[in-house]
Amino acid sequence: MDSPETPCTGKLYCLGKQMRLKNGMEYIDTLFQSYVFWETDSLDGVSILQKGKGFVRLLPQSSEPQQLNDKDIELIQSLLKYGSVMPIVHVTFDVNDKIQILDGLFKGREALVKAVNRRNKRVNFEVELMNGTRLIGLTYEVAKKVGD
Repeated sequence: MDSPETPCTGKLYCLGKQMRLKNGMEYIDTLFQSYVFWETDSLDGVSILQKGKGFVRLLPQSSEPQQLNDKDIELIQSLLKYGSVMPIVHVTFDVNDKIQILDGLFKGREALVKAVNRRNKRVNFEVELMNGTRLIGLTYEVAKKVGD
């Protein structure tokens, strides 16, 4: 990524999520489709990034990358605490059939749950990012209770 004419420094983050199919096969999928986050002190090297294989365009429709606000930075840093790939979420269901998140970023944040698909074992969380609402769909695994 470094070029003699314009050094391109920083870290690129492509956030992913660990998913599981009904047949048990696991794979990694993107967390935010089409988004790459670049942590840098200087935007001088953006033209080098744009020339990279697979690069399409900057979002939103502009020629300049957008800086994240403090709330967005906090969310991305929280996600990165779990590595570049969000793991499968461990959950239980209470007596009222409400989901309870046992680990990870969304532990104790059940208010962010927008949908639960028990057949496919998916849970959707609604988060605010870049002045908009985004859904994060993760695979969950029901944790066995002691005595089950």
